[in-house]
Amino acid sequence: MPAKSLGWAWWRAPLTLGTIVAIVILACAAPARAQITFPSASPISAGNIVIRAQPTATEESGGVQSLYGEGVVLYGASPDLTFILENKSIVSNSAELFAHGQMQEMNATGFGDTVLDTRYIVYENDGVGSTFRIAPYFGIDIPTGMQNTNAFVPRELQPASGDWGTREALTSSWNTLFWNAQALIGYQNYASSGGYQAGGGLLADAAFHYLVWPGDLDREVPAEIFASLEANYTLYTPDRFQGENVSGTGGQLLTVDPGFIYSRPDWGFALTALLPVLQQTRGIGGARYDYGFEAAFRINFFTYHHW
Repeated sequence: MPAKSLGWAWWRAPLTLGTIVAIVILACAAPARAQITFPSASPISAGNIVIRAQPTATEESGGVQSLYGEGVVLYGASPDLTFILENKSIVSNSAELFAHGQMQEMNATGFGDTVLDTRYIVYENDGVGSTFRIAPYFGIDIPTGMQNTNAFVPRELQPASGDWGTREALTSSWNTLFWNAQALIGYQNYASSGGYQAGGGLLADAAFHYLVWPGDLDREVPAEIFASLEANYTLYTPDRFQGENVSGTGGQLLTVDPGFIYSRPDWGFALTALLPVLQQTRGIGGARYDYGFEAAFRINFFTYHHW
């Protein structure tokens, strides 16, 4: 396949100064090649701190619209250990709901929850210009957000869940000079709060990025542009209230996300569409996901404060 030949044939050629510079960039600036839609699996080296701001907008049937901004901080505490902080700084959900005897557009806006992740590399295979890693991680959902900003809006449309939760996942990443791929598979679970329990379920994500500019690396490379294709799959159980399933919650959703990444050693920008190709809801009353867009702004820097 062409992608494979471009990704592997370069090693047969003599190592020029430009290629050596590219290898150094790959080793020291791996976060520049990170995926867009699931940053908790992003590769990062010891001493690097990556700060990401990710605004996302989605549209569902029934006039349901969501807009939220997520902040992500990754810190390479050691060559193998990474700490990750994810926070939905602001969430705004709106929908057409029946209230006061008529259909009205209701909105719930406020702060979202926070997730703390710890990831540790258990397997690593490094070659000249390539690296493959497997790293499980464990995350804790902390109910720091606002779960009752509008009494007329159902619980699942509030800015935050109001529940403690856990997330266990296995991540992998494969980076070369010309392409990179990442994957994640895990399980999300929530505790009950006030008689309400958000549904837990399976998470599965994959990403592939291919270098489209510059065409060769035998020179100084101030920036890179990648074509991006990612996919996200969720399979959730229904929410439960007082021991009963909440109709219209739970089900499965698979999105395919085409986009691009503009990357420099110290900052970058990415944009992707979120397009559903498979979805199923449980019970009546569930909104169908139509489309979404997600952007990512990244800045990273190095510190000697690591293990």
